Amino acid sequence: MVPKKPKSKRLRLAHKNRISKRIKDSQRKSRREAKKNPSKHNKTKKDPGIPNNWPFKEEMLNQIEQEKMEVRN
Repeated sequence: MVPKKPKSKRLRLAHKNRISKRIKDSQRKSRREAKKNPSKHNKTKKDPGIPNNWPFKEEMLNQIEQEKMEVRN
């Protein structure tokens, strides 16, 4: 059995340019949308957490847990 040849990755420049144009348009559209609705596209800041060598780490974690429980109730 003869193995199949891999498909060539050659393509017409018109097709290649059309793809790049669509990519540019979609990126421009998303940037415009982000400018119009900044609250929708904002990233939430990550909590850095508490380092392991922090003194009274357990107490701090317990305090945070209690605050979360108060907010839920």
